[in-house]
Amino acid sequence: MKKTLLSIFSIMTLAMGFTACNKDAKEENIGFTASMEAVSDQEAKTVLDGIHVNWEANDQIIIYGTAGCGVFTAIPHGDNQTIADLTNGTANPGDATYYAFYPVSIATDSIHMTLPAVQVSEDGQLTEFPMYAMSSTNNLTFKNLCGALKLNLTKANTSIQAIEITVAHPINGDYTVRINGVAPSMRYDGNGSNTTTLSLTTAQDITDGHEFYIAMPHASYEGMTITLIDKDGNECVKTLKAGKTVTIGRSQVTTINLGENDIVF
Repeated sequence: MKKTLLSIFSIMTLAMGFTACNKDAKEENIGFTASMEAVSDQEAKTVLDGIHVNWEANDQIIIYGTAGCGVFTAIPHGDNQTIADLTNGTANPGDATYYAFYPVSIATDSIHMTLPAVQVSEDGQLTEFPMYAMSSTNNLTFKNLCGALKLNLTKANTSIQAIEITVAHPINGDYTVRINGVAPSMRYDGNGSNTTTLSLTTAQDITDGHEFYIAMPHASYEGMTITLIDKDGNECVKTLKAGKTVTIGRSQVTTINLGENDIVF
């Protein structure tokens, strides 16, 4: 997948996490393969061939096992890039049941993760969609942890630098992840906020329309407020009508359209 960062963590936090991860891990290599589950709107992840959602070379995955954990790098299959071989770039996680996160930056340990309050993207596309896998073999099937809110902004003569989504309860922070049957579940553990921000490295002109994606936990949200921030720091605040519910389904994309009559700074 294209290397657009989904999250921001301090260098110290990452360094501490990887040190702990590799401390007790074995040194010999072990082979894994990784497949993935598609979302209903293919534009929510990297699309390399126009049809399938694919792994991209050098995508990194963290795998936990009995001996600790290791960070692995994806080598997509040439004929089917929804499947990748994983090479071990750090250490061997050991044996028995494996637990894995993508992207590496969200993982805390084998069943805990942190969704960031700020999602950073070059152009608004969601290219590091949070996924989780649990397997008793070396074949990992990744399941999407979240859904995506797709904001379709059309025909407004401005450029967007950031978008804030605010709801009545936390939509980022620390979570416990479990696999229940075929789908993963996420239990909120704290340290989150009610606002998630999509921060764009390059302001995006929406004169001819533009789509923006934000990863959100599966839930039904009432009283959602959308704040658009232009390249000059001006804000356009839109609060959805009372009683209006926006449902974000796991592994699905929910679209909200805002046109030139809605986007006034």
